[in-house]
Parts: sequence; C-alpha cells; structure tokens
Amino acid sequence: MKVKGLKYCLIFIAVILYSGCEKKYSWEFQSENFNKLIVDGIITSELKAQCIKLSISNPGMNMSYRPYPGANIEVSDGTNQYEFIESVSDSGSYFSVPFKAVANRTYTLTIVTDSIYNASANMVSVTTLEPFQDVKNDTSDLYRYLYPDKGDPSMTEIYYNWGLVPSYCAKYGNCEAKETFYTLNDIDENKIFAPDKAIIWFPKGTIIIRKKYSLTQEHQDFLRSLLMETQWSGGIFDVQHGNVTTNLSNGALGYFGVCMVVSDTIHFQSN
Repeated sequence: MKVKGLKYCLIFIAVILYSGCEKKYSWEFQSENFNKLIVDGIITSELKAQCIKLSISNPGMNMSYRPYPGANIEVSDGTNQYEFIESVSDSGSYFSVPFKAVANRTYTLTIVTDSIYNASANMVSVTTLEPFQDVKNDTSDLYRYLYPDKGDPSMTEIYYNWGLVPSYCAKYGNCEAKETFYTLNDIDENKIFAPDKAIIWFPKGTIIIRKKYSLTQEHQDFLRSLLMETQWSGGIFDVQHGNVTTNLSNGALGYFGVCMVVSDTIHFQSN
C-alpha cells in the first residue's frame, strides 16, 4: 500500500509540473521603460582601457540594438577622475585611459546627457580559479567545459578559440565562442529547473581563456533579477516577470559594477 500511495503521489506531482510548463505568458511591455538609458559598465582590477557602453531601451522584443552617442562620462574614486571617450568606430562604447580598480575604494560613475545619472560601487576579493575540468562527448572527439558551481559568488567568462583547427571552424561556422557561468549566494529553483542551454563543444587544440569576476551582494541581486528575465525564464518554476534591479539613479537601467578579476589561458589537449 505504501508503494501504491507513493506511485500516485509521484503521478500527481508530475501532472502539476507539466501543467506549469504549459502555462502561457503574455508579454506586456511597460511604456515607462521605453527609451530609457541602459548602462553596461564593469570596471576591473585589470590594467586596461576600461569600457562603459550606453544604449536606449526598445519598445518591443527582437528590435535592433540602439547605441547612445554623445554622452559625457566620468568615473571617480575620490582621488582620481577618469574620463571616458566615445569610440569613433563603435558608437555608444566609451573608453578610459588604462587604469585598474583597487580594493577599499568607492567608485562613482557620472553620466551627463540631457539628464545626469549616477551610480556607486566597490570591489570585493575573488577566489582563485578551480582546476580545469572537461567532459568528453560520447560520440565524437569533442569536449565541453565542466563548470564547478561552488565557492564564493562570482561570474566566469569562458572564451574559446579553435582557429588552429580549421576543419572545426568550418563545421561550427566560426572559430570562436563564449559562454558565461554564475555562482550566486541564493539557491534558486528557477536556476535548477531552467531551460537547457546550448552546449559548446570544442576540439583538441582549442585555446581557452577563463576570466573570473568577484561579485558584491548588490551585483548579485542585479544578475539574479536579470537571469530570472532571461536564461532562467521559461522553466518549470517560472515567476511573474518584472523590472531588473539597478544601482543607477534617475530612472536609468542596467548596472555599474567594480570587479576583481583572475584569469588563466589553457591550450587544450585533453587529459
């Protein structure tokens, strides 16, 4: 009787879950978010020309990216001021002279357009990269990266370049690819039951660059709300869609962050 009862319980749970998958959702765009300034800006502990990108929000889905030109941008740490100049060849992308962010300072972003927008952020430390792990494809001599989802909150970008394997470039349709992984403090059922995403398979001879970024709690909150609207959306435990959090003033969208970065480069030949 216990086995029979468990069987019916599992059937009931399955019906509920599949019903959740079939729920229709009608996208309703909020007009107050049209034509808003969107800020995509992370400065890091790397000594380089830092970049901040500005664009304008669209009134609907699948519309072309709209860069925002002609802004005045400055980042200050209380002692130093860094001006960001718009790229001549890439409208909406603004670059500084080379500098690196350091710990124990608060960085303030100021953007002047027809309005003034501000945001502040600081940097926390990042743990070292985990040893590289891969998984071999069962039916071909290809591999995928096995992300170790553990440790302190972080964002890890993986860049693949298999340009030394021309046959795979032709098969894949490109010689490069990129994917991003997140480790956040919160345990989200939306992440656990998120829709499957494409797996990037790579051959021996691929050059792999890993970059791991530290995340403050505020930066985590932004990424979590963004992922709920994007990568984690459409799963079994989907939630009511809403606005993504931001640390920007005056109604701007997006996020300004400061991250410590560690990286490595691997010439993959398999274990």
